[in-house]
Amino acid sequence: MQMRRVQKVGKSTFTVSLPHEWVKKNRIAPKTEVNIVTLPNGSLKISTLEGGKEEKRSKEIVIEARDPDAGDLIRKTLAAYIANYDVIRLDLSKVSFEPYARDKVRKMIKFKMAGAEIIEETSDRMTVQILLRPYEFPLDRLFLRMATMARDMIADTIKAERGSDQNLRRNMLSDIIERDEDVDKLYFMGSRWLSNIMEDQSALKDYGLNDIKAALDYRIAFRNVERVADHTIRIASQLLAAPEIERGISEAMMQSLSESGEIFMRSVNSLKNGSIQEASRVIHDARKAAAKEEELMRRLIEGVLPTKTAASAIIVMDSIRRISEYGIGISELTFNMHIGKDAVKVD
Repeated sequence: MQMRRVQKVGKSTFTVSLPHEWVKKNRIAPKTEVNIVTLPNGSLKISTLEGGKEEKRSKEIVIEARDPDAGDLIRKTLAAYIANYDVIRLDLSKVSFEPYARDKVRKMIKFKMAGAEIIEETSDRMTVQILLRPYEFPLDRLFLRMATMARDMIADTIKAERGSDQNLRRNMLSDIIERDEDVDKLYFMGSRWLSNIMEDQSALKDYGLNDIKAALDYRIAFRNVERVADHTIRIASQLLAAPEIERGISEAMMQSLSESGEIFMRSVNSLKNGSIQEASRVIHDARKAAAKEEELMRRLIEGVLPTKTAASAIIVMDSIRRISEYGIGISELTFNMHIGKDAVKVD
């Protein structure tokens, strides 16, 4: 970092000299025009006209497939998507892909990468282009959509377990497990947006943000919601696979899940509305709920349920408790993001 002293020229013009190395590297000469952009944090970004055009070009990457079952390629492609590449070229010439492996890649692009389209495909290459626009999905809207999907998964899990039709119960629980793909898709989209913000802070307003710190808080918030969905899937999977749980115990577990789901959505709304008071109440209620959940877990451990049933029930209760804890995490982010609104100024 170099410090430069601002000088006043005339009655109202302020100037600062440019670093010699930068001037030389970018071939700056007298009368050369440069771009000056004011960033949301008050900083100035200076670039040449040519450099400004360069920044607007699509980011491209070429990824070589080295694994015949496509696992390595899938992970790298998803990483490139999150890293904000606009065009992802997959080189398939070095391996012999079976049809099932190629289909795995297509499904990953369809179900994990929002806005991605395969614009070219041959036997030895595949080109993916990302067509998303940030202003169509600002972070707050994306966050609320993810949370709503997770909430609906929780509600449907409770509905399925309380129902009397076993075929309907199995179908609902299986459907809930599949819906995790939808939450993951939005999570990866949010991760992509946040990567773009880290690269170019001048884009903050395109995502509905005013400062870079909010972007960091949203990264944690997105992760918490994604984990709530994961634990809901874990609950549904255990209920689907476990032998039938005695009705009284099952109802106690679903009541706990209902309370955890409510705590989770209250935490989401406290963040959306910027309500520190509600966030504080959520944290208090979540801790009370967690204590009740731990007590139910203790009773299950000490009870007389068959071993396999008890193990599944304990796993379910552990995930219910964790959903409450993620509600605490989101509520704490409300404090981080909105404390300035309630702060008392001290001279």
